[in-house]
Amino acid sequence: MTPAGDAERPGPFLASAILTGIALALFAVRLSAPGNLLDDEYRVGARVLDALQNHHWLCPVDSIGNVDKPPMLTWLAAAASLPSGRVTAFTLYLPTALATLAVALLLVVAGRRELGGRAGFLAAFGYLLSDVGARQMATARFDGLFALTVMLTAIAAFDAWMRGDGWLWFWLAAAAATLTKGPLGPFLAALGFIAVVWERRSGTPWPLRGSQAPGLVVYLLLSVGWFALAYRQVGPHLVDNLVYGEFIGHVVEDSPGRRFLNPIVDFLTNFAPWSILTVVGLARICRTPATDHRTRRFERFLFCWFVGGLLVFCVSPHNPSRLMYPVIPAAALIAGRELDRLTRRWSGTAIVRGAGAAALIALAVFTLQYQRLEPKKPAIRQTAAIQSLVRTVRARVGDAFPLTYVPDTPYAVQLAFNTLRETVSYAEAAALLRGETPVFVVVPNAPRLRRLLGADAGPLYEVASVRDGNAPFLSIVSNHPTLEWVDSLTMQTGPLVVQLDGVRLLRTTATEVVLSRGTRGGAATVLNASARPQRLRLLFDGATGGHRDGTLAAGESWRVEVP
Repeated sequence: MTPAGDAERPGPFLASAILTGIALALFAVRLSAPGNLLDDEYRVGARVLDALQNHHWLCPVDSIGNVDKPPMLTWLAAAASLPSGRVTAFTLYLPTALATLAVALLLVVAGRRELGGRAGFLAAFGYLLSDVGARQMATARFDGLFALTVMLTAIAAFDAWMRGDGWLWFWLAAAAATLTKGPLGPFLAALGFIAVVWERRSGTPWPLRGSQAPGLVVYLLLSVGWFALAYRQVGPHLVDNLVYGEFIGHVVEDSPGRRFLNPIVDFLTNFAPWSILTVVGLARICRTPATDHRTRRFERFLFCWFVGGLLVFCVSPHNPSRLMYPVIPAAALIAGRELDRLTRRWSGTAIVRGAGAAALIALAVFTLQYQRLEPKKPAIRQTAAIQSLVRTVRARVGDAFPLTYVPDTPYAVQLAFNTLRETVSYAEAAALLRGETPVFVVVPNAPRLRRLLGADAGPLYEVASVRDGNAPFLSIVSNHPTLEWVDSLTMQTGPLVVQLDGVRLLRTTATEVVLSRGTRGGAATVLNASARPQRLRLLFDGATGGHRDGTLAAGESWRVEVP
């Protein structure tokens, strides 16, 4: 039986081409707009650099050593960054942008099979041209990829319910969702199974059938197996971050600013105008269910997946609007079904033309929003200031210049330089600046550093700075009057104090300092300023000079020379 409105519709190739074009345009609008690397988004970038530079692929950590999310998004962003070895806005946002496009194409496939081709196309069209779809196009948060893995899990769950087998695919998708953002993923998808009870109470029972055992074994091997291996690498810190801090912490957190109705309001506004059609569709599913058994079960599965997930976020004390993204595909399919009913008299050509006009209007609105309005937000202004400072440094001395960072310096500065150096305290930075060799420190609170230096210290120069509006924001200060490479420089990363004499710094990692030969021979000295031994590899890249590899004892220093 051909679903209503399916006789004339965009074919699968044309539908996919239109949606891909819209997604590319959205990505271009978002990528070219001023970015935001201050509202926790820098943390994925830090994890990617930890994988690329420190080779912590199994369980990458952020700039402060935390692991509060599983690694799927980090792995994908690292794979995108691997060819160049650099983390950029493009490589950081690409996985979520592709995941958003994949959700749209999956909406076409699932909608075409269960509700009709036109309903599937319109569901995907509405999903992309919503605030939800546009935001997911350029974000380093986990929610866009999570939406894809939860949707894959939900669609596999419905297929297995209908067929009575195929549970392996459900559990594989569940493992992908778990490795993206934890066990909430398969739980949200499994809410659709409430429709099993609904069908039974309606007098048309269709119970769950088939063996779960093989798929469950695979799920445990992938998800619990990763956790066990990650625990071996990270230790109890993993449980503190991932279990107590992230999962249990969000369940029991005290958040008086959130209310039960907030997720509902967020959905109505963030998925507007399609959210109104979703509400109409939810009412229709309850009042006049489809007569075809499979279609009715699919509608009820979508209802339970969406409404169940929405209620979960309503009762949760931690419920920012982006957390609802994994249930929005269900809302999009319900809205697509209603759009199909409203446009059933339209020809396929009229649908394409209407979609094109709506897409142009929506893209104009998103361009205004992301290129003109959102740049006024403090985090985006400050990101722009950081990028301005980075451009100044890069133009004068390059990316690998031996800068030292204090703890309250935004990590977004280092991310722009593609470095992952440990910070040092203000007191340690002041001690370095009292030395005789030039030191360059990135600091957001220069007056505090000046006070720690004391009145008897030499002059402190501000060699570069940026402002946030009229207020000072970031400075590079030094005991040397200009920002430049000189024969002798000192920097500190965590416990390691590195002095360069006639050589250049290429990169530093958690256990490695890599140098390059200058125009003539030179040397480098590394001091372990901590009370603990430090594993270290000190070498010159591409040179025949000396190197050291081993454990640097507390208070010990190594010196290597290259002729």
